[in-house]
Amino acid sequence: MAGIMNWEQLLSDTRCGSTHQRTTRAQKDRNEYDKDYGRILFSSAFRRLQDKTQVFPLGRNDYVRTRLTHSLEVAHIGSSLGMRVGNLLHKKHKKLKSIIEPSELATIVSTACLAHDIGNPPFGHSGEDAIETALKRHGLELPFEGNAQGFRILTHTGDPMDGNGLQLTAAVLGAFMKYPCTLSYSAAVKKRSITAVNKLECKKFGIGAEEREAASFVAAHLGLIPRSTPDEKDLCWCRHPLAYLMEAADDICYRIADIEDGYFSGLLDFGHTRDLFSPFLTKKQRFSVRKMEKKEEKDSCIHYMRALAIGRSIRAAVDSFTIYEEELLQGSMEQSLIDSSELAAPLNGLYQSAIENVYQAREVIEVEAMGYKVLGELIDFFMEWVDHPSSGQARKVAIMLQGTKLPRDDEGRNARLTHMLDYISGMTDSFALETYRKLTGIL
Repeated sequence: MAGIMNWEQLLSDTRCGSTHQRTTRAQKDRNEYDKDYGRILFSSAFRRLQDKTQVFPLGRNDYVRTRLTHSLEVAHIGSSLGMRVGNLLHKKHKKLKSIIEPSELATIVSTACLAHDIGNPPFGHSGEDAIETALKRHGLELPFEGNAQGFRILTHTGDPMDGNGLQLTAAVLGAFMKYPCTLSYSAAVKKRSITAVNKLECKKFGIGAEEREAASFVAAHLGLIPRSTPDEKDLCWCRHPLAYLMEAADDICYRIADIEDGYFSGLLDFGHTRDLFSPFLTKKQRFSVRKMEKKEEKDSCIHYMRALAIGRSIRAAVDSFTIYEEELLQGSMEQSLIDSSELAAPLNGLYQSAIENVYQAREVIEVEAMGYKVLGELIDFFMEWVDHPSSGQARKVAIMLQGTKLPRDDEGRNARLTHMLDYISGMTDSFALETYRKLTGIL
């Protein structure tokens, strides 16, 4: 393992893809990371999350979360995590006081959290499976990964400014990169042809073929520890320490919120939900819950317990970060902050209950199956243009793709395939269903 990362370099506000890269912090009223937050918030890719599945496809009711509300909640939790860690780092590392304010560090984490699901296709994880399965029917062993698609949007295809993607700071992109490795590296680890230093960061791949240069730029400016040499095609770096906070914010949010959504969707009864949240509560808080329950204020009880569980989990994640800061800077941390915290067991209990009682509920599975079929058939339709761009049917497909910059026929099949996957994965649930209905005559 080479060296150790340092906070001064890890907080770089140099912009990826910009021809006007900053090296100083001159603006007083707005820091560079706050600009990143705005660029993501106002991007079309982020806006489409309002109609993408979190757990319940096509919104069973107005209460349950979409990818948009989930991302906003994760960003809020990330801000709390970042602020607390920022204050602790200020006390421990005096030189950081002249480099960054705790509020700026909080914005870095919050911004990475805001974007963490921006690359997810319609219909949630079943959408990823549908895309992979459909591609296999066409002889393509090409996994689709929302994390890699997200990095592609941020650095390559997202609303362009004066360069590539959203031109975000290296620090925000580093905190976003949950899996800072290429597909070839991740696959080699799974085949055991490469021995991973840290399997956590290469469990999936987060860097697509066209984003290798952007990833290398980010890693170099942040001083991320390489897991491979620059001349190898299998690229991988250690995680940015703040990526662990982004991951923790997501873990806290979905594990707790999915249980809350399960209750309000009628999939979990009050007693079971109360028992799941009980380990997060003090004795006094449990007594308050019992009093509210006797008054038949069950819905208020659930909101109250959810808020307490989030607060307690935030404190546990910060404690874990503080304990393992050295390992994080060395790139040797092999567990998530949640799994290494004192609340690992109860948070895992929430997740297991969600798997058994929420994610596998019949009504959820039925709509997921519909989404699976919709995406699969859409890809079958668009593959005609990918494989035979000059055919009559392909010309009709090209008309449907108007509004997006189509690659020329002579740019090759891979360019068309990549463009098609950008288009499909960018669809909202409703738009995918509407397009499917038009193509099949179901109006």
